[in-house]
Amino acid sequence: MELILQSSLPHQQKAVDAIADVFKDTWIKAPVNYYSNPEITIFKDGVGDNIRSVQGLNKIPSEYGGYTHNAGCLNLDIKMETGTGKTYVYVQTMYELHKRYGINKFIVAVPTLPIKAGARQFMEDEYVKRHFRDVCGYDAEIDLLTLEPPKKKKKGRQFFPQAVSEFVKGSCQDNKKIYVLLVNMQLLKDAKNYILSRDDYGSVVEGFYRPYNALKATRPFVIIDEPHKFSRNHKAFGVIEKEIAP
Repeated sequence: MELILQSSLPHQQKAVDAIADVFKDTWIKAPVNYYSNPEITIFKDGVGDNIRSVQGLNKIPSEYGGYTHNAGCLNLDIKMETGTGKTYVYVQTMYELHKRYGINKFIVAVPTLPIKAGARQFMEDEYVKRHFRDVCGYDAEIDLLTLEPPKKKKKGRQFFPQAVSEFVKGSCQDNKKIYVLLVNMQLLKDAKNYILSRDDYGSVVEGFYRPYNALKATRPFVIIDEPHKFSRNHKAFGVIEKEIAP
């Protein structure tokens, strides 16, 4: 089966623009560290006004809209029906946020291994990369890093997870690259693996011994696929909010 992609489909472009417009004319400061995203200050009368404007433009009913200000963490919910191209939309959103605001560190969290495999296949596909470059006109390319659990426990020195290390080391000075870390929910919540929470690795990345601390320092945008499976009282959601602080 051959994959054929179309650009600027109205229902998809509407979603991408809705997300990107949230940060329009907000206060954005250049990153202090080369491995971090720009700093976006979430003022109530900046991002909040933009959200209300987007909701009004898209005629979102009041019972489904609204905005609660939280200076520490901004949660945006985007609802799309099954089969309307959610993966395409969130991938294009990363390109658009990078183009408009210089955001180049994203973590994509998915609920299951099959969805993880599908997302990986899509983002690594050469045709997909050419589509976003040649058809959509984005002058950048996604560098996908996929976090996998260790195959078996090894005795002796353990090394920092390679996917996390490469993600963190990705430089914002390379404006042709968008760094994406793909991770499944189980790796976020499973204490048995604890590959992200341990701090006894025999290697250090940018001064960080603990992967979660290194990820937090990148000030990442986190995209949650099928967020209803990451409910707010779910352990994985709590880990994202506390340990990654997106």
